[in-house]
Amino acid sequence: MTKKIFRNCLAVGIWVFLLSVALFMGMLYQYFTGRLTTELENEAALVAQGVETMGMDYLEGLRASNRITWVDQDGTVLYDNTADAATMENHGDREEIREAMLGSQGTARRESATLSQRTVYVAQRLEDGTVIRLAGQQHTVVRLLLSMVQPMLLILAVTLVFTAVLSTRLSRGIIRPVLELDLEHPEENGGVYDELSPLLTRIRRQNDTIQSQIELLRRRRQEFTALTENMSEGFLLLDQKGRVLSYNTGALKLLGAQALAAVGSTSSIN
Repeated sequence: MTKKIFRNCLAVGIWVFLLSVALFMGMLYQYFTGRLTTELENEAALVAQGVETMGMDYLEGLRASNRITWVDQDGTVLYDNTADAATMENHGDREEIREAMLGSQGTARRESATLSQRTVYVAQRLEDGTVIRLAGQQHTVVRLLLSMVQPMLLILAVTLVFTAVLSTRLSRGIIRPVLELDLEHPEENGGVYDELSPLLTRIRRQNDTIQSQIELLRRRRQEFTALTENMSEGFLLLDQKGRVLSYNTGALKLLGAQALAAVGSTSSIN
C-alpha cells in the first residue's frame, strides 16, 4: 500500500509539472504575441503618418528592424525594405491587406513551414487607400520549448526529487496510524481515521465473540473435569499414539500412577 501511495503521489507530481509547464508556456506565448502586435500597431501608425507626409522619401530614409511593405490599392507592392518590390507578387489577397482596405487596420498571424517561427502582420490603411504593412517574427511554442529543454529538465529533476521525498513522507504518515492500531483493544484507538471506524467496530465485535467462545469452552472444560472427577470409575483418554490426553483421579488410583507423570506419557496402557 505504501508503494501504491508513493507511485500515485509521484504521478500526480509529474502531471502537475507538465500541466504547469503547458499553462505557463501558453500564457507566456500569448503575452509576447499580444505585446508584439501592440508594438507593430504603434509602429505602423507612425510609419503611415510619415508616408502620408513625406511619401517614398520617408521609407527610403527609414531604418527599421521590422519588415515594412507599402501596397497599392490594387495589391501591387510599391515598396519593401527586405526585397525588390518589382519582383514581389500581388498582395491584394493577403488577409491583413484585405482587412485594412475594408476598414482602417488589419492583423494576421502565419506559421512558417518548419513551425519554428511565427510572423505577425499589422496593416494600416492610408488616406489615399494604399496600405502600410509591418511584419514581426516570434518563435513558435515548439521552438520556445526546444530552447528551454535544459532548464525544464533541471526543473523536472528537482520536481521529481522533491515529489519523491514528499511522497515517501506522506505515504509513511498515512500508513503509520494503520500499523499502530491495537487490534486487541480496538476501542482504545483514538485519533485514527474516521474511515477505519467500521473496521475497528467489526474487529471489536469479533474479539467479543472470540472471548465469549473461549469463556464457553472454559466453562465446559470445568464441567467436564468436575464430572469425571466425581466418577467412581477410572477415566483415561488417549490419542492414536497412546499419549494421555485426559484422566481422572480414579484412573490414577487404579493404575497406581502419579498425576503429572501420567500426562504426556507415550507408553501404551494395557
